Amino acid sequence: MNFESNSPAANASNAWDMVPENRIAPKSSSSRIRDKAADEAGEKLAAEMKAFNNVAAELKAKRNPALPAAARRAFVVETATELFGLAPTWTAFYRETLGSDGVSRALFAKAEEAKGYECSPEHAKILEMLTVLRSRDLPENDPHEPQRMITVRIPKSLHDAICNEANDLEVSVNKLCISKLLQRIDLGMIPSSSQKRRGRRPGTAGSKPAKAAKPAKPDSASTSPGSE
Repeated sequence: MNFESNSPAANASNAWDMVPENRIAPKSSSSRIRDKAADEAGEKLAAEMKAFNNVAAELKAKRNPALPAAARRAFVVETATELFGLAPTWTAFYRETLGSDGVSRALFAKAEEAKGYECSPEHAKILEMLTVLRSRDLPENDPHEPQRMITVRIPKSLHDAICNEANDLEVSVNKLCISKLLQRIDLGMIPSSSQKRRGRRPGTAGSKPAKAAKPAKPDSASTSPGSE
């Protein structure tokens, strides 16, 4: 009689042997559909971004800072109009028109010229285009540009007012704050102060490099004549 084959341990071993290794539960049909839709959306966004960047590069080559101010303002609007119909995200449109390397800053680099341009109807027209793009059901994130976060210290009363305003407008606080940041600010409304600048500095460094420690002064007893 073979007692080994009828033992509980042997039966348990046989049961485990019947289960295939690395068995993975098959995905449901809904999961496969979602994955396929995400892949198609990603491919579509990549194709649209490539077409947008190609047109943006062609328009960059046509920039001429030597033109009169009126001609430069007209070129900014022309650039924005061409990019508006191709923009896959509002971030891409902002980057090429009003961003730090956009056409507006490239053609109006001087502070006085930039101030005059921001008061122009051409600048207001681009802000209207940007608002339309932000209102569309476009991808929230631009794969070509990482996101950054800022922390702002504000009093509770101001925070409450912003939250109430967002509720009244039926938008998120994040969207409301971005909308406010995109608007031109009157420099006369920025308070001046004689105090030292507080908080982190713009950029990645965030703080000044630490000063090198001063060497300790030698002990007077050890350097006096005849001390050795």
